[in-house]
Amino acid sequence: MVMPACIWRNNCEGNYFSTSSVLPDTDAEVGMVIIMSMKAADSIVFTIATVRGAIVLAVVWSLLVLGSLFMQRGQLNRTAAELARIAAIANLKKDMAIRDWAASVEGVFIREKYVFANTSLDQEERYTALDRRGVPVEMVQVTPMHLLLAIQSMSNKESGFRERLTANQLHNRDNLPDDWEKSALKQLGKGADMVSEALPQSGGHGLMRVMIPMKMEKECLECHRDTLIPVGGLRGGAAVSLDLNTYLSAQEPAWRAMQYWHGGIWLLGLSAMSVFHFFSRRRALELVRQDQGRRENAMAFAAMAEGAAIADADGAILWVNDAFCAITGYERDEAIGVNPKIFRSDRHDAAFYEQIRERLLGDGLWRGELWSRRKNGDIYPVEISVQAARRDDGSVQRYISIFSDISQRKEIEQNLADYSEHLEELVHQRTEMTRFLQNVREDERASIARELHDELGQALTALRIDLGLLRRQCTEREGNGAMAQRVGTSCGLVERTLVSLRRISEGLRPGMLDVLGLGAALEHLVCQFAERTAIQYAFHADSDEYNLTENQAITVFRLVQEALTNISRHAQATKVDIELRQADGKLHLVVQDDGIGFDTSLPRKGFGLLGMSERVSMLDGEMTVTSGHGTRIAVSLPLAREQVAAPS
Repeated sequence: MVMPACIWRNNCEGNYFSTSSVLPDTDAEVGMVIIMSMKAADSIVFTIATVRGAIVLAVVWSLLVLGSLFMQRGQLNRTAAELARIAAIANLKKDMAIRDWAASVEGVFIREKYVFANTSLDQEERYTALDRRGVPVEMVQVTPMHLLLAIQSMSNKESGFRERLTANQLHNRDNLPDDWEKSALKQLGKGADMVSEALPQSGGHGLMRVMIPMKMEKECLECHRDTLIPVGGLRGGAAVSLDLNTYLSAQEPAWRAMQYWHGGIWLLGLSAMSVFHFFSRRRALELVRQDQGRRENAMAFAAMAEGAAIADADGAILWVNDAFCAITGYERDEAIGVNPKIFRSDRHDAAFYEQIRERLLGDGLWRGELWSRRKNGDIYPVEISVQAARRDDGSVQRYISIFSDISQRKEIEQNLADYSEHLEELVHQRTEMTRFLQNVREDERASIARELHDELGQALTALRIDLGLLRRQCTEREGNGAMAQRVGTSCGLVERTLVSLRRISEGLRPGMLDVLGLGAALEHLVCQFAERTAIQYAFHADSDEYNLTENQAITVFRLVQEALTNISRHAQATKVDIELRQADGKLHLVVQDDGIGFDTSLPRKGFGLLGMSERVSMLDGEMTVTSGHGTRIAVSLPLAREQVAAPS
């Protein structure tokens, strides 16, 4: 249906969304297959993407944890190396401190028997001293350098340190520097205070090597004057080598703790990522479903046969489907941005559109039919539904309209209405004709009954009187017995003819109905019925006279007469009950028997009940028939109804 402007007004404040397009079966099935295929494809793509993302995230997290673990391992190695360097430096400085102390006291005296093997000690001065007991003791003066060499020798044996003194100019070839020591001496010669380096070693964790400088002192000149090194110059270096394995082994507990810690963090991260992936995937799936739903709604809007339009809160059209353009005649570009007031027709006043606006503001929904205008100016009827889509705060966000052109339906409805009116007129004419024919038939019956009663009845009565006189004369004369018998037989035949004539006359028009009223006429009718059929009866009437027109009284009499005829022919009944009463301004008639009954749902072959129903309908009454064990006919007629005049 067309989207009329009534829905929008200046600030369209109502909007309705409804899809009622119906596709052919084949198109519907194809569309469903396409939509399901799109959903399956989107689901597969989304699942693959999420799985890939989860794998990439897990790999990145694992690499980060491994990188952190390796960094910690490197830090532990650097810490072990630094500890080894500190220990080496401390050991060297300790030895040099002892040497400096020995130098400050100008040497140390030790017993000769404890002098360690050193060829240079043979040139040192020896002394004989007395101990407390006066026993002479041989003493040797040890220089600071010799003392340092002795301490280093003992340290190398006991602590695992490898200390030694070296220089570029040596007296002792055993102290010849190796490649690293040569490099270190060069750095010390350039002014370095200390040289240290961790060197790799096959089969182990490597060595920590440290060298500190040894300066030329005055007391050293006696032995090393030939080196031409001035006092304060670099004479050599004290070097120490440490095995890093000891320090690295000490870091193993911390390393294992770090491994466990990183493993726990890795598992915790994977768990957190799994939980996050689960909820984010569920949320993403929900968003995908919503997006699919929006796309399906958009497809449904675009494909349905009804026109659809969406407008903003100010009434400007934002979107229309193809059916909208086909119905209104406007192109999509022409309709976008305009206000729906351009579709208004002159069939409705401003109050009509204002009522729609108020309904949309209140209920947010309006449905109905109205007249709209196409682009070419044609006015046509539409059926439309409009709903307002609101925000959380209750303000209008969008107006959605679904409509369809009902011109063809209106034309069909008008044709049906005209045809129905024509049929009703025909039925009315038929009813009037039937009523007229019924009245004519009753008049004819009354006329025939009067003719039979007046003319034929009087003639038969006169004939009966004459035959009676003739019979008496024949009886009085002798020899006329046979004649008298024949005359008597003729008198009996006339009597029976008079009875039949009276019965026929009463059947055509009961005289008691005009003389004694409806109640007495019905009771007489039922009594005669019982005499003819030997069926028991019960008649109940709450009055002798009823406020009925002549036509109504005759109709009630004919109804009872037809009902009794049907009972005698078809019911196989043994008893019939007839009740006549007035209540609520109506006359109620009930005829009920105890016969075999019939199936009321089957088509009726005779015209008895049909004729009774037509008689009741002509008097604006009601008749109901129920049957099972016996049959019950209930009739109600309005009282005091004026007799309808027969048509000319």
